[in-house]
Formats: sequence, C-alpha cells, structure tokens
Amino acid sequence: MFSFNCFCVPAKMTVEPPSTLERVISPSKPKFPKFRKVNLPFFKKNLQVKDTGNQTSEIPLTFKQNLKEQHFAVAGKQLINREERLFSVKQDGVGSSKSLVEEEEDYEESLRKDFEELLEEVWLTVENSFEVQTENEKEALKQAVLVIQQEEEQDRRWEGVAEKECPPWRPRCCRQTHDSLLQNMVQRRMEEAKLDSNTDIKSSVQKEITGKGKQLKQDLLHIAEHVRSCYPGENVCQLYAKLYHQEFCAKLREITEYGLSDADCSHVLQWVNIHYPSILRRKELNGVIEYEQLEALLPSNTLEPLEEQCLTQIENEVQTWCLNILKEEKAEPELRDGCYFSPLAIDAIECFHGAIKLAQEMLGSCSKPQRITHQIKEFLNSYQDYLKNVTKSNQGNSNAVLKANLLCIRQLREHIRKNQELFPAHIRTDCMDLLTNIRELCHGYFTTSIHKDLKGKYSKLGTREWLKHSERVCGELLDGVETHIQKLTDLDKTCLQELISHLHKEVLAEYVRKTMKKKIKLEDEREQQQAAKALHDNNQKIHTLFTAAGSNLYDLKDVLPRLAEVLIIKDPQFIELELVNLSKSYPDFSEAHVCAWLHLRATLSTSELKMIKKTFSELWEPNTPKATENQEQDPLYSSTDFFSKVLVK
Repeated sequence: MFSFNCFCVPAKMTVEPPSTLERVISPSKPKFPKFRKVNLPFFKKNLQVKDTGNQTSEIPLTFKQNLKEQHFAVAGKQLINREERLFSVKQDGVGSSKSLVEEEEDYEESLRKDFEELLEEVWLTVENSFEVQTENEKEALKQAVLVIQQEEEQDRRWEGVAEKECPPWRPRCCRQTHDSLLQNMVQRRMEEAKLDSNTDIKSSVQKEITGKGKQLKQDLLHIAEHVRSCYPGENVCQLYAKLYHQEFCAKLREITEYGLSDADCSHVLQWVNIHYPSILRRKELNGVIEYEQLEALLPSNTLEPLEEQCLTQIENEVQTWCLNILKEEKAEPELRDGCYFSPLAIDAIECFHGAIKLAQEMLGSCSKPQRITHQIKEFLNSYQDYLKNVTKSNQGNSNAVLKANLLCIRQLREHIRKNQELFPAHIRTDCMDLLTNIRELCHGYFTTSIHKDLKGKYSKLGTREWLKHSERVCGELLDGVETHIQKLTDLDKTCLQELISHLHKEVLAEYVRKTMKKKIKLEDEREQQQAAKALHDNNQKIHTLFTAAGSNLYDLKDVLPRLAEVLIIKDPQFIELELVNLSKSYPDFSEAHVCAWLHLRATLSTSELKMIKKTFSELWEPNTPKATENQEQDPLYSSTDFFSKVLVK
C-alpha cells in the first residue's frame, strides 16, 4: 500500500546503489509529528500499474508525473516528506565528510527547484480561476488550493525551530501570496472592465460605474458557481467580495472627489444604495457573502453632500411638477361615468409618492426624504389659492371644476392617511388641516347658494306660524333642500355623501339658530309642549331626508329632542342638569346658547333664569380636546362641534 511517508528520489539521483546520504537518511526518524493526512478523492489515480508476468504491482507516481497530471496536493506532500527527512538529517548532523555535505546540498537545491516548479503551477492555476468551468478545471484548482493549505500547515510546523535548522524557504507564506495574487487579479479585471454599452447612458461617469458594477457582478457569480467548491473549509466568496468591494470603493471615491452633475450624483447614490447591495444580496450569493461586514462604499463626509445635492434636485423637480399640475388643472374637467373628474390628485400623488420612494431608495433611508413632504404642504397652499379664485370668479365652469376637485381632495386625504409613515407628524397634521379647509371651501360654494335660496323658508322657523303649522313650514324647507340635492347627481358618490353630511349639519344648525332668534315666547305649558312636539316631528323628517340622501351624521338626530326636553322640564334644577349634560355632549354649547334657548320659556322667573345661567357658567367647561380623543377623526363626521355653527348674539 502506498504511504504518504514514502521518499521520492529526485531525477538527478540514481536509484541503485543507494547513496551514502540515503543510507544515512533511511533509518532516521523525522523530528516532526506525523503530517495530517489529507482526504484526496483522486488518491487511487496516483498509482501506475507494472506488469511482472503472472501478477501486476502498483507503483506510486513520481513527483514529476503527479505534477504533469495536476495531482498538485500529492506532489506537494511528496516534497514535504522529502523536506522533513532531509532537514531531520541536517539537524542530526551528517558528519564532516565532504561528499556527504555536497550530496546534501544537491538534495536541498533539487528540492528547492521542485518546490518552485510546483508553486509556479499552483499560481498559474489560481490565476486561471475566472476561466474555470469544467470538472477537470475545478479539480485542478482544488488541488492548487490544497497545496496552499498544506504549505501553510508546514509553515506552522517549522515555527519555533532555529533559523539555521530550517529550510531556507520557510516560512513560505503561501496564503499571503495567494491573497496578493487574487488582489492583483481583481484589480486588473476591474481596470480592464469595459464601459457599459447602453446607448441610453450618455455620461462617461455613469458608463464607467455601470461597467465596473457589471464586471463585479459577473465575476462574483462565477466565483460562487464554479470556484467556491474548490476551496474546502474556506469562504473564498467573502474574500473576493472584499477585494472587489475595495476596488469599487476606490473608484467611487475617485469619481466623487471633484464634484458631480445632478444626474451623475443620482447615479452614484443609486449604485451605493440600490444596485450594489442588490448584487451582493442575490440569492446565488446568499450565505456566502456577508454584505453587512463590508465597509461603507463612501465615507459620511463624501456621502452627505451627495445626499443633499440629490434631495435638492428632487425638491426642485417636484416643485416644477406641481406648477405644471396646477396649470393643467385650469382645463375643462371631463365627465366619467356621469361624474366630473380631474386627474390632479392622481398626478400629484404619483409625483409626490414616486419622489419620496425614489429618494428613500437612493438615500437608503426613510427619514431623510421626509423633508420632500414640505413640498406637498406648499402645493396644497397653492391648490387652496387656486380653488379660492375659482369660487370667487363664479365662471361658467366653476361648478364643474369644484365638483371634480372634491374627488381630488378626498383622494389626497386618503393617500396621506394610508401613508402616514412618509410624513413627519407636524407636516401630516398641517396637510390634513389644509385639505379640510379646502374641502370646506368647496362645500361652502355649494351650500351658500342653497342657504341663500332657502332664506325665505328659514325665516318662518321659530315664529308663531311655525308653532301652529310646524309640519307645513318644515315640509316646505325640506322640499327646497331636496330640490337642490337632486342637482348634485354629477358628483362622485362618496364626495356626494360628504357634501350631504356637510349640508345636513348646516341646515340643522340654521334651524336651531332661527328658533333661538327670540321671535316668540312660549307663554304656557301648552305652548311649550306644542313646541317640543314640533321639534321632535321636524327632527324626524330632517334626519330621514338627509340620511336617505347619504348623510353619515347619525348622531345629529339627538340635538332637537334634547333641546325639546329643556322646554318641558318644570324643575329649574333639572333644567340646569340637562343643560350641563348637553354641554358635555356638545362642548361648543355655550352660555349664549343657554340664554337664547331659555328665552323661549316665558314661564321662568328672572331669578330662576339667573340661577340657571349662574350654575351653568360654573359647571361649564371650555371646549378643549381630550387626550383620549381620536385626533385622526375627520371633523366632517364629528357632531360634537355642532353648536359652533349655531351663531347667536
């Protein structure tokens, strides 16, 4: 059986008879521990068969034969065995015979040359790593790597031995040579990388970065697919990634040293935060390259000015887009499915959302691009001014323009609500408040004309005519309201519901305001009961009409019945209690409202009125938002502010 401890005789020495030095070496035992056996799958190939007549015998291949067959690991082990035996003899001493000394020197020189020949083949094979594809090529590279590992182990075994007793070539530092060779290979490949051939890229800077990035990607994928398996027990992919990373870093830092155009700046940031990380995080490289262990492509003092330049560029572009969006909005709105439509919100959302998302990717941060949202606030201010001009101009298409933009307002509100993480809290609040005001502006355009047309019908509320014929008075009012509602059919369904809800609150507020105008006094209990019944009946009709039309303000159904209750309660203390409870449900219900409503009750004495007002004033709490209140609630659908719309003197 072939043993790794066999001693292969150099070509220049004769096998028979054995030399004096060989006779001296043979019985000697090496002073080193036994060399670790390497698991070589090709081991059985390293024997040659010799026919001796009736039987065959297996003869180990010589060093030269193993080298020629690219059995580098076995060849290297043969040389290491020769090295150990030779220098064990030198340590023991071979006497002063001149012939033995000369023969020893010949052995050493022959061994040195064989080592050089072996390593020359090893480095050539390693240098050919980027052409490795076939199984034979992979096997040859693996053999070369095993030689490097064997040499490193042999260097460690010679550590601590006196320099005079060591082979002159130890330590050989093959790992260091290997890593330097890889560094030179990577550097050369990156320097020779072709400029990107994409005709859409005009900038030479962008062509160079893209070309080197593609070379890096191609090479790392090749290493992972074909070379990684040739380095048993090592993660060579991480080593290559580090070397390519160093080269790519150096090129980017060189490019950014003297300033960049806006387009080149954006291209660099895209490679830093998008393209480059995506290459190293590809599934083919997953688990073999740890991207997080690599240093930043650009230092912070280089990266921050680029980020600032990029953000400024995006902000300027967004500002330009916004101006164009508002200019185009001046065109006549179109009808889609019977409803007026404007693309303003869709265009604005695409502009802002796209800009923020792009900045997040290019900067690799979610917080830094938030400053772009300031442009959204500025846009909404300009948008509000534009719609104010529309409402004031009262041109022929104002009605259609405002109906189309009510849908835009809702779409913008929904976008901000669903993407709150994109906005700093104060910007989000400011934007939502602006959109609420803009919606109020548009709603007001429609409701003002409705209230103006209904002025004559409102005037009968809270009068003797109303008290006697409340059903007819209220019916006339609601007939007029319904006529106007039917004219709003060319409005988006959800926007129509919002407008109807707004109108619901305003009509009911005007109803209450008119009854508080001190036009009548309820002289006795019968009239008070009659007024309370009118309030209940009218309330039911108002609530039915508006909810059927689409209003979502269901809570408003309690306002008139609770006011009616105040008219029929006899005990002043219970009146006080009911008024205080009313103010808790509607914090805007003030002392002025109390005075105006109690004016209807002629049966209350002056002292009773003063006591009720005093108690209410003491117990009434100013309208301050509660900590538990939902700050995100749309104020349109809140009934708690109802009495803020009931303006009384």
